[in-house]
Amino acid sequence: MQSYRWYVACTHPGEEQDLAGRLQRKGIDVYLPVRTFSQVVNGKKRTCYEPLFKCHVFVRTTPEGLQWVKTAPELSHFVRHGKYLASVPGCDIVKIKTVLHYYEQTESINNDKVDGCTIAVINGSLKGITGKFVDMGEVKLIATPVTQLGFSMLLDLPSRCYVRTEISEFTW
Repeated sequence: MQSYRWYVACTHPGEEQDLAGRLQRKGIDVYLPVRTFSQVVNGKKRTCYEPLFKCHVFVRTTPEGLQWVKTAPELSHFVRHGKYLASVPGCDIVKIKTVLHYYEQTESINNDKVDGCTIAVINGSLKGITGKFVDMGEVKLIATPVTQLGFSMLLDLPSRCYVRTEISEFTW
């Protein structure tokens, strides 16, 4: 039985959609998280879309199936930890999809910039998610990590939805 896992393929800048499309046409399962945001262009408000994690595409395949991915010209490299390819747990893919479903304007932040009190979401659509406070000037956001990626998603949740805790289920 083949073991399918989620790997993180890094692309050249701006080629995330090209890689995702190419791999989908080959029958490979891919996920490109896309965030939605508003921007004013020429005095008109427009809805824009961009990858949540720039230059990153999640690819679900077997270790043998990675050979097809390696042939794509848009591929720069894979996320690694030491000499081993990093694989993202399926529950983190579900977490990303859930966050983007309820909070389309979510942004990402490098985990090196995350340092704060640990929290747990206790109410609402993201109940059960853990994270850390991130001080962004006047606003305190919550960063919830994506395992093995080195990035977190930033959430602006009402204070009634979370509690501070010293217990963390993840490591940075």
